[in-house]
Parts: sequence; structure tokens; C-alpha cells
Amino acid sequence: MAELQEVQITEEKPLLPGQTPEAAKTHSVETPYGSVTFTVYGTPKPKRPAILTYHDVGLNYKSCFQPLFQFEDMQEIIQNFVRVHVDAPGMEEGAPVFPLGYQYPSLDQLADMIPCVLQYLNFSTIIGVGVGA
Repeated sequence: MAELQEVQITEEKPLLPGQTPEAAKTHSVETPYGSVTFTVYGTPKPKRPAILTYHDVGLNYKSCFQPLFQFEDMQEIIQNFVRVHVDAPGMEEGAPVFPLGYQYPSLDQLADMIPCVLQYLNFSTIIGVGVGA
């Protein structure tokens, strides 16, 4: 297992009171196990990892992580990191019903979808945040 490394982050631009987060951009990418949808907030910052979230079973990124990222103490963090919220297949808002006979991906296959998202976004490092499964 790789060792954790402490990273010193210095601000290029200080935060201004009342700044609002950037608009969300939703994308889908094909993986070997089907299409996966993810939502990106913010703009990538040089030499900073992205925060990537993956929700619990039966939820989506909004129902699982919205309270955390709306918390007042999280505002400085979300202003300084791009966030990528991955929704498992069929869990995104407005998702269609799966066709008859659809084989849902296993937990390992769901995890194997993440590198496809990272490759699509051209991200080499992330801070992963997951809940439950």
C-alpha cells in the first residue's frame, strides 16, 4: 500500500466573502460495464487533486453529499477544489428504468468505472470520498 504524503497548499487567490460556486456540468462516459454519469463542479486547479465522491447504495450524489457540501465550514474547501460526483448507473436524477433482463454491475465493476471517469477528465490524482458500499 502506498504511503500517504502531506501536501502543502498555498492560495493563488484569496477567497472573497459571498463568492458562489461555479455551475455544475453533467457528463456521461461509456465504460466496459455500461454508461456512468458524473457531475463536475468548479474548475481544475494546477497541482491540486480533484475531490471525487461516490454515493451509497440507493442514493445519488445529491441525496448523499449535498448536506456535507452545503455545510458552512465546507465552503472554503469547495471554492478551492474541483469536485466530481459520480452517480452509479440508474441512480442519477431522471434515470430511465432498466430494461428487462439488465444485469446490474457488481461492486467491483462499479469501482472499475472510476478510472474511465478520471481518464475522460484527464485527472491523475483525486481525493476520494465514499459512503457505505
